[in-house]
Amino acid sequence: MRLFGNFRVGKRSERAESARPSPAEPGDRPGEVIEPPAAPGRAELTALVRSLAWWYQRIYLGHGVYSLDTNGYPAHHEVTWERLKPALPDDLRGASVLDVGCNAGYFSMHLKMRGAGRVLGIDNMEHFLKQAAACARIWNLDIDYRMMDAHRVADTREAFDLVVFAGVLYHLKNPLQVIEDVGQICRDAVLVESEVIADDPRNCVYVRQGPPGNVAVRPCQKGIMKFIERDELNGDGSNWWVPDAECVLGMLRTAGFKHFSVPIYLTKNRLLVAASKSEHSLLDLTALA
Repeated sequence: MRLFGNFRVGKRSERAESARPSPAEPGDRPGEVIEPPAAPGRAELTALVRSLAWWYQRIYLGHGVYSLDTNGYPAHHEVTWERLKPALPDDLRGASVLDVGCNAGYFSMHLKMRGAGRVLGIDNMEHFLKQAAACARIWNLDIDYRMMDAHRVADTREAFDLVVFAGVLYHLKNPLQVIEDVGQICRDAVLVESEVIADDPRNCVYVRQGPPGNVAVRPCQKGIMKFIERDELNGDGSNWWVPDAECVLGMLRTAGFKHFSVPIYLTKNRLLVAASKSEHSLLDLTALA
């Protein structure tokens, strides 16, 4: 069930451009309209959207009003969700969810509507949490949103069956620490989506490696991460590290995750991967392809 619309940030990806749908209301079938149960009138919704601008995520609020106008183009978060859906059970049967860097609650709301029980969304930007709370009220969803930096995720003092970790990793000053903290509070599976260094045979750093007695400077083509000192990535000073795919997998293994989906490249530089501690995960890792 698709209850939310598309949203767009930055340039359109080739996938998004080729997959452009005709404008449609948020439903599974053309013309199907699913209205939020607690939506106020159109004028009030329009005023709400304006009062809470700037929006990053596009969410349907009722009466034809969306939080963001994207001209009908699918965008990164929608593509991410569409690729994730096959791995998720239709009914999450009360599973607990932590959405790290929840923004306006796009993933939190989708998972709650799939039957998740306890859903906690955390973000370090109050503005996005106000958006998330407003959207949850309109859709009459019981979601707990909390002001919290990802580096303090252990302070939740809870355990969760599923952790959503989308668009967060490259914004962290201490990514391994946070991933290890996630591993401590995650009982089952984590969904990771991140900016990454594109795989390329030209990628290479030279580092001292080798067993005792045979340590030498050797070429290393994978398992690397680039430090972003200022705003070199998209003019955004909140970006700190860009890992490659093997680095992401290695950090997840270090945090205790043992079973992995096939790494999926949503674009050349955006990676999606699911990982679980158990071979009997609530996720179907083989369904991500």
